[in-house]
Amino acid sequence: MPRGDFSLNYIDFNLVNDTEYLVDDKLLLSCAEKVLEEELPGKRAELNLLLCDDEVMQNYNRIFRGDNSVTDVLCFNYYDSILDTEDEAFPSPYCDIIIDIKQLERQKGNKSMEDELIEVFIHGLLHALGYDHIRLEDRTVMEEKEKYYINKIVGDKTSG
Repeated sequence: MPRGDFSLNYIDFNLVNDTEYLVDDKLLLSCAEKVLEEELPGKRAELNLLLCDDEVMQNYNRIFRGDNSVTDVLCFNYYDSILDTEDEAFPSPYCDIIIDIKQLERQKGNKSMEDELIEVFIHGLLHALGYDHIRLEDRTVMEEKEKYYINKIVGDKTSG
């Protein structure tokens, strides 16, 4: 019999991979589950992930942010902040995350592509949950969360 505080998340995870990079969608789903079970226990989430190349990312960045350059990740959530809302119309996160695989290849350094993808995906998920890094105090909180989940997930992956 489960404890009283036991709750499961339901995640509707949709991956569109428009690149030649072979991705383990189960690993990314597992990442999302681990983050959401701590951040929003028992909530339902809809996550759409697009893996793309520079041209597609540059286009999205130009259209939605007015920046005609590539970036590693963009996140679009469909309401202001799910961390503070009590509105039953928006009981769960619903977001699109776009990741530029070519940018990950350029910035990964000595990390594997899989680890870089996990880190950037976690970054996007945290944005979907309302975290940001514009102001210093917000950046500190977000960076601590990122480090925590990266250590938890990459550590689990390497020890399992």
